Amino acid sequence: MTRFLLLMTSALSIAAATLALQSCGAESVDAAPPVRPTNSLVVLPDGSTMAAATGSLSRRVSEWLANREGGSADFQFTGFHETQPTLTSKGLGRAADLATILRAAPAATIELAGDEAQATTLARLLEDRGIANERMRVIPAAGLGTVTMTIHRGTTAPLMTARR
Repeated sequence: MTRFLLLMTSALSIAAATLALQSCGAESVDAAPPVRPTNSLVVLPDGSTMAAATGSLSRRVSEWLANREGGSADFQFTGFHETQPTLTSKGLGRAADLATILRAAPAATIELAGDEAQATTLARLLEDRGIANERMRVIPAAGLGTVTMTIHRGTTAPLMTARR
């Protein structure tokens, strides 16, 4: 038993020394500071929460849905590669957040107006993330790189009612 423990301790010491030597030549890299705070929580229409930075598309959409004023509102969705119907990594994140928000507001519908290929790409991604095709409408319009989203609230009634 003692030999086994001595053998294991030696093996771990050698492994630690090897890792330490490998990292000696590596440059230290400072982490970039966050562009804006990301620890701001918003409450979605169904009562769930998500992090959405102040001024972000997710924050603006979720705050508009929460205030229950107005039947519809327009928002600009950016995040496409310049002349292509493909989303950038930031655009994918924005679309995923938008799908989360729309799933939390099941009565809301959305119109996507812009370059037809880009608007269709966004609609397909939202559908892949659980937004029914019947809740979306693609409207071909001029412009590349930006899709104008018109979100229709659908109803201002509470999502849940208490029964007595």
